Amino acid sequence: MILNLILALLLKAIIGIQMVFPWLPLGNEKSTVRRVPWVTFSFIALNVIIFFATLPATAQQDRDLNSTYTKLGEFVSTNRELLADPALRERVRESGFISQEEADLIEQEIALSPEREAEYKLWLKSGEASKLRAELETKLGEFRAACDAHLWFRYGIAPNGNWKPYQLISSQFVHEGFFHLFFNMIFFFAVGFSLEDLWGRSTFLAFYLVAGVAAALPMVISAHNGPAFGASGAISGAMGAFLIRLHRTKVRIGWASPVLALPIFIAGRKPWGVIGIPAYVFLPFYFACQLIPWWLYSRVGATNGVAYSAHFAGLGFGIIFALLMKATKAEEKFIDPKIEAKISFSAPREVSQALSLLDRGEVVIAERKLRSFLVQNPDNIDGILALIQVYQNTLNYDQLNEWYGRLIHQYLAGGDKEAALYAYDTLLSSFPDNHVNPRIPLRDWLAVCEYLRESQMNREAGVEYERLINAYPEDSLSLKASMLGGEAALMANDSERALRLFEFAHRMNPQAALRTRIEDGLEKSRQRLKNQPVWVSRTRDLPGAKDSDEQNAQL
Repeated sequence: MILNLILALLLKAIIGIQMVFPWLPLGNEKSTVRRVPWVTFSFIALNVIIFFATLPATAQQDRDLNSTYTKLGEFVSTNRELLADPALRERVRESGFISQEEADLIEQEIALSPEREAEYKLWLKSGEASKLRAELETKLGEFRAACDAHLWFRYGIAPNGNWKPYQLISSQFVHEGFFHLFFNMIFFFAVGFSLEDLWGRSTFLAFYLVAGVAAALPMVISAHNGPAFGASGAISGAMGAFLIRLHRTKVRIGWASPVLALPIFIAGRKPWGVIGIPAYVFLPFYFACQLIPWWLYSRVGATNGVAYSAHFAGLGFGIIFALLMKATKAEEKFIDPKIEAKISFSAPREVSQALSLLDRGEVVIAERKLRSFLVQNPDNIDGILALIQVYQNTLNYDQLNEWYGRLIHQYLAGGDKEAALYAYDTLLSSFPDNHVNPRIPLRDWLAVCEYLRESQMNREAGVEYERLINAYPEDSLSLKASMLGGEAALMANDSERALRLFEFAHRMNPQAALRTRIEDGLEKSRQRLKNQPVWVSRTRDLPGAKDSDEQNAQL
């Protein structure tokens, strides 16, 4: 009783957290892979194509199924005395209208009263009962036909032992609705591409399909009233394998808080963001969130339509498979050599070897190998990306700044401004939300900011110009950066930031050619702020800026 109460409270707490802070996995920090994860992408594409291709047919099938189900349910509820017939009772149970427990209870109630049992037997021989029995048989037949025609029953795992071997595979590609499909695919992507990169395409393909079969076994062994389908069992297997093989890897979690948006805004923070949570923390939490409702539902004999047993079976299979791979050293002996042989034409052998060392947790050796390689090949992008992955694992932000800076410089030198911006954005997301502190070479940083302006991303440009001059407050180029940033902020109606940037530029004593432009920006910023509501406050956080109280004390 106490355990149930504790679990019920935990379930309410979990639901409350998910309502206040909705979250989704957005991938993981191992964004560098040796080959394109075609198996992962193919599974996602296949599931999406099948869902939308069959959607018109399933919509009509749903209407037919619901219609026959409703008619049959109403008839059984109105004529429950027919359930005194053991054969009819069993057919109704197989159709899912009563559970095995309900059927056993009816039988026990009848057996406890010999007089009632005799009355039922006599009534069941009457003409009225025969007519009702025939009508029930007709409705059962209509419902059974609607079930047999439905895609979920044909390609999902059919209930009550009526499943067929091919359904163990086909059920993995059937989904009930858009959100069922969406959440399955986004969880799969978060872990799938990394496992495929480690194990190779053929091994990962076999693992995924077998994990789906293993996850379906509880639905095959124990009777269930409805069809079972979806990719979540196989995906749970992938998550279990990820937990063992890449337990220290951070899963990137996107979150938002619409409920607390206003208080968080007032506190000066964004009510959304992306955080990295180690797999050994996130995945056990995720499955604990499933274990608690499964326990409570099973205790009260209820269900919510989620195949928890398939999730746990898939998880167990994934864990066992990953442990066997680790114990037999199959990756080192068989998989890695084959992958490296196939990618040797595109990725340097030293880089591939270092990535394999990194995946096995040998971070120091991987770093040493990559640094040695980059001494001889300083412009090799594969090597730079691999070394960045090393420092992402070790949270070495100084080195991340240095090597992302080199990567951005390489992209800009090659004229690929979009790639440079993407690399800079990835650098920003590498920092904790409360300590974003990038520092790349000043001229490259200016080029990234200018590309933001060219792309009409003026608000973002203002933010990045401000970061730049905070990092290089004494450099002469910061004058130009603060002026351009102020103009970008004005275009984005970010008047507070524009004023801070123009004030900083003005304090640098610009030449006459720029002074007029800066003073014009100051005037526009002040005029816009003057027209803002009185409760809007502004802060100054640029180098050399001071609070108004401090300025007054010095006058």
